Amino acid sequence: MNKIKAAVAVAAALAGIGLAAAPASAAITSPAHCGSTIFGGDFLCGGDYGVGGQAFHTFQDGTQQVFVVGTDHAMWTRWTIGNSSNLSAWTRMGGNLVSRITIVSSNQSGALTLSARGADGYQQYIDRNSGGGWSGWYTYGVPKG
Repeated sequence: MNKIKAAVAVAAALAGIGLAAAPASAAITSPAHCGSTIFGGDFLCGGDYGVGGQAFHTFQDGTQQVFVVGTDHAMWTRWTIGNSSNLSAWTRMGGNLVSRITIVSSNQSGALTLSARGADGYQQYIDRNSGGGWSGWYTYGVPKG
């Protein structure tokens, strides 16, 4: 009789573990890998990275620039050369990002502010000035260090 009770207890415990483990594993989702027919590359998309995983900006001279989160969780960018189909090399812009990149602001002179959620949970920002120079990543109100 004790062996039967022990077997039932073990079976119940194993069943409980199996039921408890199922929702946790079902909740874990991995982003997909995407590529662009225009810009190429291998980057994250889906879920928090957005359906296409890309943010685009077109400058006044016709240059198109794409921003993506690479498989290393850094921001990467590539652009057309002037108003042509010639492409720059992919350039790594750093960051440790866990969401899509959005263009927060832009102006006629070519200045941009982009944003994405960092692995630390805070919204991270990076700026492009009108001369094409980039700031480092920063967070409003949160000291870096």
